[in-house]
Amino acid sequence: MHTIHDLRRIDLNLLVVLDALLIERSVSRAAERLAMTQPAVSHALARLRTLIGDPLLVRVGNEMCLSARAKALCVPLSEALARVRDVVLPKGFDPAVCRRTFRLAMSDYACSVVLTRLLADLRIAAPGIDLIITKGGRLETMRQVSDGELDGATGVFSMLPEELRSDLLFVEDFVVITDRKNLIDGALSLERYLAAPHIHVSTEGLHHSHIDHALSSRGLRRHLVAVIPYWLVALDLLAGTDLVLTVASRTVRRAHLPPDLVVMPVPFPAPSFEFVFIWRADAEADPEVMWLRSRIKAMVCGG
Repeated sequence: MHTIHDLRRIDLNLLVVLDALLIERSVSRAAERLAMTQPAVSHALARLRTLIGDPLLVRVGNEMCLSARAKALCVPLSEALARVRDVVLPKGFDPAVCRRTFRLAMSDYACSVVLTRLLADLRIAAPGIDLIITKGGRLETMRQVSDGELDGATGVFSMLPEELRSDLLFVEDFVVITDRKNLIDGALSLERYLAAPHIHVSTEGLHHSHIDHALSSRGLRRHLVAVIPYWLVALDLLAGTDLVLTVASRTVRRAHLPPDLVVMPVPFPAPSFEFVFIWRADAEADPEVMWLRSRIKAMVCGG
């Protein structure tokens, strides 16, 4: 039977290193996160492998991956460290003295809506917080958040696995952008909308969106001539052409449109969509992640 005396043989600082290794899946990134040298983290990993009797991090191709045992340790270790912090550290969180790098997933749309104001806010309220922003498809992003590779993500996530949580940031509507010459009497009819060539913005290369599903439910479809992953590039393609772009309205609010482009309502009942921030459930015990979540929501509150 294990007793409290067994803990005396263990350097509990190793658990802090293990937590960083499980999150970062990289000795160099864990060292950066902990403000340690790489040799020191490598030495700690060797000790952890001996202590736990498992390789923990294994190389698969060009990547380091967690062993099955390491994956099983992620949540209980994070929860245990959170409880230790509650015991030995004073309550409360001071962002002004926080030193941490957060990894978040955002599309270029999300960056335009969230990141510009968030970074400005962090430089004042929490200058020791750094951000690394990545971009990927929905399924891969949810996997990365679930596995602890990301601290959170913004986007449209209609169905989440049990280990993830979400917070509604805002409800978004669609608008249509096209060159002024494509209008008749200052309007874009549904007939002309359907006949026009469309650009569709999708980070995953998907041809069907909320708009296409709404059209399909009415027995209609539009003609997509280009599917691209960048909405800013899409705007550059419109002037002087017959192309039409249907995008989220906040995209337009933060863009400097050429004078020949006009913004119109979608010429049929178009659905809104919910834009959310997602995080791993066990991160609710991490005051730093929860503080960042609250700042992101504050940045987009009211549009």
